[in-house]
Amino acid sequence: MQKLLLTLFALVFYCSLSAQFMDIGFNFGATFYSGDVSNGDIRQMIQEMRPAGGLMVRFSSNNRFSTRFNVNYGSVQGDDTRSGRERRNLAFQTDIIEANLIGEWHAIRIRHTQHSFTFPYVFGGVGIYHFNPKRQVDGRWVELQPLGTEGQGIRGYEDPYELTQFQLPFGAGIKFITRNFTFCIEAGGRYLFTDYLDDVGSATVNHRDIYLNNGALAAQLSNPSLGGEAGVNKDYRRGGESKDWFYMMNISVSYNFGEGLHRMLTDPVPCVGW
Repeated sequence: MQKLLLTLFALVFYCSLSAQFMDIGFNFGATFYSGDVSNGDIRQMIQEMRPAGGLMVRFSSNNRFSTRFNVNYGSVQGDDTRSGRERRNLAFQTDIIEANLIGEWHAIRIRHTQHSFTFPYVFGGVGIYHFNPKRQVDGRWVELQPLGTEGQGIRGYEDPYELTQFQLPFGAGIKFITRNFTFCIEAGGRYLFTDYLDDVGSATVNHRDIYLNNGALAAQLSNPSLGGEAGVNKDYRRGGESKDWFYMMNISVSYNFGEGLHRMLTDPVPCVGW
């Protein structure tokens, strides 16, 4: 993880040296979740969306490609009582902090005036994020990863999952650039290399194993449908095979630095004039 952070900062430094201009700003929007504690209904995703925000710096070396480094903070949640699975009764909430290095590719530009353009773009990159799923029990928030609700840490089961992991962000947006400011609207997803964003995976577990090795609370939250019974000899799977995702929609505002902006906007590229 330290090597990845050093690589990200090295790439940012390299991009800053080769950039014609730079813009620095902030973004705000919302995060959404899909996974084992979600039925995939867009209405539920909207109901469970949470606010998000962050800071960003973008380096542009030409009018086709930009490199952006951003740090975002948000959260996601899921609850079976909102997805028609009241008997299973799983739920979670987690804050998310992410740091991404992203490349933006601009296919065309739309001219408005000599110093204002609109750029549709697609983006993709690499990043890291930290999460920590929790659930409320008797009025207090309990961290789920240390409990081992799917037998993590027990002999014959998986090891505990890492709370800081890699991700691949991608998506599309549109930016409006003036002489001094850049305004963006974008939406994108995060491909995750874990199925435990919501603490629910696809492993087959035994309730008695969890009760005897990880404790009563771990067994209770592993399968609330058993009603808190002490160590039932029952095998079950809490989730499915599909991986967890989270998505972000945001608006960003940034201030432009550098005389290279004028050259970037006036260089000949495919352009649609209004």
